[in-house]
Amino acid sequence: MQNLTLEKKPTKINNNPKKDKLNISDIEKFYLSNKTNKNLFGIEYERISFDKKTKSCASYEKISKIIENFSSIMNWKLIYDTNIIIGAKDNKGSSISLEPGCQVELSLEPLENIVDIQSKAEKILNLLDKIAEVYDVIFLGYGINPKNSVDEINILQKNRYEIMNNYLPQCYKGELCPKMMRQTAGIQINIDYKNASDAYNKVLFFNLIMPFMTGLTSNSPIENNKLTNKKTNRAYAWLYTGANRCNFFYKEIYKSPFFKQKNFFKNYIKQILKVPMIYIARNEKNIPFSGKIDFQTFMNKGYEGYFATMDDYILHQSLCFPDVRLKQYIEIRNHDSADFKTALALCAFYKGLCLSDFKKLLKLFNFLKIEKIGLYSLFATTYGLDFQVNSKHTGWDVAFKLFNIARKKLSAKERLYLKPLFEILIHQKTKADILIEYDINNTDKLIEFLN
Repeated sequence: MQNLTLEKKPTKINNNPKKDKLNISDIEKFYLSNKTNKNLFGIEYERISFDKKTKSCASYEKISKIIENFSSIMNWKLIYDTNIIIGAKDNKGSSISLEPGCQVELSLEPLENIVDIQSKAEKILNLLDKIAEVYDVIFLGYGINPKNSVDEINILQKNRYEIMNNYLPQCYKGELCPKMMRQTAGIQINIDYKNASDAYNKVLFFNLIMPFMTGLTSNSPIENNKLTNKKTNRAYAWLYTGANRCNFFYKEIYKSPFFKQKNFFKNYIKQILKVPMIYIARNEKNIPFSGKIDFQTFMNKGYEGYFATMDDYILHQSLCFPDVRLKQYIEIRNHDSADFKTALALCAFYKGLCLSDFKKLLKLFNFLKIEKIGLYSLFATTYGLDFQVNSKHTGWDVAFKLFNIARKKLSAKERLYLKPLFEILIHQKTKADILIEYDINNTDKLIEFLN
């Protein structure tokens, strides 16, 4: 849920709306600014914090001590929200941060070479793990807290999280927001785009394939200390975190010109403008709006003496949660957490796809129907990849096709990173499938299996 990986510091186009109102053209310039034509990749990797002694969610007190020690050893700057520690960061764009249920996220600076991503990330993760041992804490690469229910996990006392927690569960299809915030952990891959055409092709293609990547990485069948009937409870929670901000593409995609190359940025922005606002920030304080107006209304009329700025829009877009999110880069968001080798495999996978011709990819996968993204996503939560797309293709067929395309575009060295995904595909068993097959049906068995 952090947004620190590839985002360039925005140029404030106009922060004096009393003179000139923020408009869509201003926002378009934001998306297209600072383009470097580099093929950079960022990774955001979340893990569940678990206390070995209590066999329960680790406390904030322990996790904050781990971050303090890490910051001291690495000479990173601590990040505070009022008087509580919520993370640490270096001076190059990398950070560790706390999610609402004390999940710990690594957000790595954008890099071009996967070897460099591995080198920097593993140094950070290994140190965190060593410090955590002192506090009897382990970090699980797993998609959801396997034991603790929402009511058993205290939400981190970060003002942003408190505002979200008060508002989002009241939204239409927002009832699982508390679960998403407190219990889940995922892997996000961030990629650059060069221009509007490149952004259009990538956002369209990654939306088409996202349900199959969700199924491929399914790794959260155990929840509330028992095996459930879903292979990814994490992804299921995201389906019910607010229909108008998480899966608004599913609802609007076939009714609007959203996925038309002409005016793509305008169409995307218009979707974001329709989403109700949660809060704005002024003078280091957060002012709740709690869904009373959408951003379009805020731009046009203001609200209670406040007027829309570019920074408000940047904040608002970060509070919209589609599976594929457009910023000054593209976030591909809907994968269960797993071991870091799997996270690196995903990075290599998307790099291979990004080296391909997206127009050819869209033609090759034209049997996937954009209006069925919501259905494919729902299937993935329960079945992983064990579902029929049409009379000729299963979920596994789609994943195999994608893997072979990505593999061919990578160097021999970078192909080696794909091994965890190759193992899943060759045996047609996701990590969730393996847990089910081996009768890993409670938290104790899961922790023993993962470690």
